[in-house]
Amino acid sequence: MSKFQVYENPCQNCLLSKDRIVPAKRAKEIIEGCKQGQSHFICHKSSMNDGQVCCRTFFDKFGHFSQMIRICEGNGAIEFVTQTDSEKLTPYRLKKIER
Repeated sequence: MSKFQVYENPCQNCLLSKDRIVPAKRAKEIIEGCKQGQSHFICHKSSMNDGQVCCRTFFDKFGHFSQMIRICEGNGAIEFVTQTDSEKLTPYRLKKIER
């Protein structure tokens, strides 16, 4: 049986941190969309590599909004995985200054 994967630790550019790679407004839209749709946020580090690993910070703060996460937790089907891509990208807040 395949398990629902979540990163063990947040990435250095977590959507829910000041070092995110998108503007705060877009981050809020993404999170609100996940909450309203009872879905979850796939970490950009995973999606850039065609993966489907859930963001750790989203899981910790908003996982209770996700029906999928609640079901997986109830069935013991959560797997915490190591993130192999630890490169820190330029945060959006610094890109704005460079413009």
